[in-house]
Amino acid sequence: MHYLKGSMPTSEPSRYLTRLCYHFHKKIDVDYDAQQGLARFPWGDCRLTAQEGALDFECTAASAEQLGQIQHVLNEHVALFSRKSPLAVQWHTD
Repeated sequence: MHYLKGSMPTSEPSRYLTRLCYHFHKKIDVDYDAQQGLARFPWGDCRLTAQEGALDFECTAASAEQLGQIQHVLNEHVALFSRKSPLAVQWHTD
């Protein structure tokens, strides 16, 4: 199993968590509330958690390639939803 963690500094972590999960819910299985979410992508899972001052991401997949697909989707959607005040996920591997 491959793991990837990331954090996106923001003053509105709950707002971004809700927007991302709501959007993903249209195409994949997602469980979420204002503080946490679990998105089940075809390639693996990503848990989103709203913390004080940041939105955290914990992703798992069977391969590095699949993990890269999750990372790409998240990066693209964060950029889309924050285009007025651009934000980015700061990724690090365990």
